[in-house]
Amino acid sequence: METRHHLRDGLTGSLIAAAVLALLYAARLESYLLFHSLAELFAIVVSAGVFIILWNSRKFVQNQYLLILGVASLAVGVLDMMHLLTYKGMGVLPNVSIDVPTQLWVAARGLQAITLVIAPAFFRKKLNMGLLLSAWAVAISLTLATIMWWQVFPKCLGADGLTTFKIIAEYVISGLFVIALLLLRRNAERFQPHLLRVLSWSIGITVLSELCFTLYADPYGPYNLLGHYLRILAAYLLYKAIVETALNEPNAVLFRELDNTNRALSEREARIRREAELAQTLSTIDAAVSSTLDLDEILSRALLGAAQAVHADTAAISVREGEKWRVSHVYRLAELPIGTMLDEEEGQHLFVAAAQHSPLMVQDTLNDARVNADFARRLGARSLLTVPLSGGGQVFGILTFHLRDPEREFRDSDKEFATRLAISLALAFENARMYAAQREIAETLQGAMLTFPDALPGLALGHAYRSADELALSGGDFYDAFVLDGNRVALVLGDVAGKGIAAAAASATVRTTLHAFSVPGARPSEVLASANEALVRLLPESVFATATYAIVDTATGIVDLCSAGHPDPFVCTTTGCIRHDALRNRPLGIWPDATFEEFQIRLSLGDAFVMFSDGLPDARRGREFFGEERIDRILDSLRDAAPQLIVDSLMSEVTAFSGEQHTDDIAILAASVLPAL
Repeated sequence: METRHHLRDGLTGSLIAAAVLALLYAARLESYLLFHSLAELFAIVVSAGVFIILWNSRKFVQNQYLLILGVASLAVGVLDMMHLLTYKGMGVLPNVSIDVPTQLWVAARGLQAITLVIAPAFFRKKLNMGLLLSAWAVAISLTLATIMWWQVFPKCLGADGLTTFKIIAEYVISGLFVIALLLLRRNAERFQPHLLRVLSWSIGITVLSELCFTLYADPYGPYNLLGHYLRILAAYLLYKAIVETALNEPNAVLFRELDNTNRALSEREARIRREAELAQTLSTIDAAVSSTLDLDEILSRALLGAAQAVHADTAAISVREGEKWRVSHVYRLAELPIGTMLDEEEGQHLFVAAAQHSPLMVQDTLNDARVNADFARRLGARSLLTVPLSGGGQVFGILTFHLRDPEREFRDSDKEFATRLAISLALAFENARMYAAQREIAETLQGAMLTFPDALPGLALGHAYRSADELALSGGDFYDAFVLDGNRVALVLGDVAGKGIAAAAASATVRTTLHAFSVPGARPSEVLASANEALVRLLPESVFATATYAIVDTATGIVDLCSAGHPDPFVCTTTGCIRHDALRNRPLGIWPDATFEEFQIRLSLGDAFVMFSDGLPDARRGREFFGEERIDRILDSLRDAAPQLIVDSLMSEVTAFSGEQHTDDIAILAASVLPAL
């Protein structure tokens, strides 16, 4: 429809132009003076229109070339008007020489050509329009004075026709117009394309017009006629370029620079907004992947967030398996099931991205040698962006985004976002890898430290453990139970300062040392004293341990205890639960000459003896502690319960109380004397 509209307008314009030329030719046949006057008046009116449009828009027009052209048009129009008024037969100024109109013509064309040559030099210079107008007023005054008053301007028309000066001047002027045209094209980016094209044609046709005026010998001859026709056409094109375009498309002429600036600012604002959006998305993804140490969950969250951030239609993550890539996660990609294995032929883009260790952005997957076109066609992907995911110097995965619309393309900002995401995921992957390694170590330590017998002669046992460190799964708390000699069974529960694997390793040292000094006949105080001397040398500086060491005589129910700075134990009977003062001594591993005082309690059948680490009373909910009073109430409600039920109930209550706020490890141990068989 739009093409048909342009064709109709073009045909209408051609018919009007043909009619105007025919009327001008008819006027020429009737009167050359009439024909000449009409041609000159048209050019003068166009010059005035150009000046009026550009002068009144000077506060907004930033293209200095156009402003110079506008002022020059007024000056040239004045000289052309004088050329018309002094022309032979007009009778307005009857006393002027026959040479004056030709001199004015040459002067007008010369000033016009010089203006167009020097105008490009002022693209980057702000003009003083008042000064520019004054300069042109002086130039016009001097030109008129040189021709009409001082009469020192070189002769252009003599008795034998055009003078040599006039012919040479026309050639020089034509050359200047050619230079002006080249300079205009050299600065094409400063003009709207339609304006540039029409203005260029106007200058080019002016050159042809000037050449015609160097060839004619008879003012009624064909060259003179053609010269005037071309002059009219050049003036018409100048009208089309400046006057008509300025009225119909002001942004193309008057405000192009301002429009370009606004467009550039809008694009910059959009780019900044897009970069901020991607940065915010990256921050959100970072927070999401940092909240878990599970690699599969990390990749799932990253794929979803990243695909939405770059507005991808589909996306996938592939992980390396031997010499192939296995699709492990997908986003809206039913054409590529999870578990699909891609070899080097089908997954060509994956191998390219992995080899170059940098993102690969392909805008036309069907015509790019780095992508298998059949594979891209099967996925419906017209553009793709692949991002290698590296860890430990090796590419372990490829994150790929797809666009299906051929009119859309990935941008550099998407590529930059993907690159930063890859770095973030590499760190998350490394953390997950370290987590897996430490988890394995922790499970090994936990297996060694928390090994506990299912049963011991004469005792029913219960135990539970919770680490404050989710990563390590174990910490500084430990417990142990073993037969010492005869009817005597040793129960140990301790706590090494610190959390995580380092505390777990130290606690293994303490547990082993206590076990080593638990010789037949030893008293709890003796075991702790001997272990303390060894631990002062074995434990790292500033590391210490607390512990309760109890020896239960299953035949008599007598319990001999010694505490190295550990919380008081509880004894639950049928009448209630009582906390016993543990006569807390100094912790282990600090003072080599520490002495330890022990105490004794007696258990009846069915009584429960309960020990725990300080992580139980110190558990928090906000600023509130779990506390020993709450422990006392819970135990009192479980006075007749079996040891394992007591332990499980305490752990369940403290977990419900503190929720996810784990500030310390918790170890609980309970025992009761069984009837003799």
